[in-house]
Amino acid sequence: MILIKKYDEREVDMTKATIGARYQVVIPLKERKQLNIKPSNKVDVVVEDDRLVIYPLSASNLKGIGRKVADGADATDYIAKLRQEWEQRP
Repeated sequence: MILIKKYDEREVDMTKATIGARYQVVIPLKERKQLNIKPSNKVDVVVEDDRLVIYPLSASNLKGIGRKVADGADATDYIAKLRQEWEQRP
C-alpha cells in the first residue's frame, strides 16, 4: 500500500493493480470487500481529468431499467413492435 500526495494535493491511500494483456484489471481484495463487489457485478467506468474511476453499480439500480419505456409490455413484444415501426419508415 502506498500513500501518495497527488490528485488535488490530498493524500490518497492506494493499492496497486496491474493491467493484464487483455486490458483487464483485478480489483484488490481489500477494496472488493469494502464495496462488496462480486463476480458479474456491473460497474461504470469514467475518465475524470487524468484518472480512471470505477463506480460499482448495485443490482437495485439496474432492475427494471427499461420498464417505463415499454409501458409494462413484454420485452419481446415491445421489441417486435419497435422493429415493425422501424421497417415502416421511408
